[in-house]
Amino acid sequence: MPILMSCKEEEDKVIQTDLPTEANDLFRISKAWNESLYFAMISWEEYQQIDSLKLPNDPIVHINQQSKEVTLEFIADSVSIKANKNYRLGKLIISYDTTVLSPNRKWSMEFEDYFFRTDAIYGKRNFSSDDSLVFSEEFTDIIVKTEKELSTTFSGNFVHAESYAEDSTRSISSIGRMTGVNPVGRNFEIILDSPTTHSVFCYQQNEIIPKTGKETWIVSRAGNSIVNYTTTYDPLQDTCRVAVNTILPDGRKLLMNPIQ
Repeated sequence: MPILMSCKEEEDKVIQTDLPTEANDLFRISKAWNESLYFAMISWEEYQQIDSLKLPNDPIVHINQQSKEVTLEFIADSVSIKANKNYRLGKLIISYDTTVLSPNRKWSMEFEDYFFRTDAIYGKRNFSSDDSLVFSEEFTDIIVKTEKELSTTFSGNFVHAESYAEDSTRSISSIGRMTGVNPVGRNFEIILDSPTTHSVFCYQQNEIIPKTGKETWIVSRAGNSIVNYTTTYDPLQDTCRVAVNTILPDGRKLLMNPIQ
């Protein structure tokens, strides 16, 4: 009887999990990782030509030639806040390693008093490249904290590749995975098993969701069991609009970003 009762209790915990809420929490983490990637993909040389760059939210750009450091300072646009758009507050500090020689490059991006919408983000992302079009990324213990003080911690490893289409449009494709612990203490993975692709033009328009690709979201349950979510990014006719469709573990389909 005690064994049966224990199994029943664990089963109830699984049944009581709100799958759409869990999916939205995972989507939040995916967006928190995606939203600042574009800023890190801009080279030191490109930042020198800042007048020709189009940066989302129009941050104040501070360039320190001696330390080879770029600081992007975001001051929230009240129009963006009222429109519930992707706005940022605080600083992104991008530091380029002055000790390595071309073509080997290393740089990092650190969050300082930084908010994406209402989520605070803490930590540092590290990048390296032996090729001007291929970048590696790794980070440990990035923290995303919500308004309600709910924290998620995650680490990751990725490879990014830049490409140019025949019409000269630029895109960034990414593969890799991140692992972490969600606010209720469950382990999770977000796996980019089919490359996600971002349009640089759309990033510049402050549209942060990948244009194409697939992610698998895995969350632990009691007794070493897991559940799987499958999320696809499906482009719409509008240039930068994307439908994010997730299949929940119970088979239901959920549109993560309903179009208003």
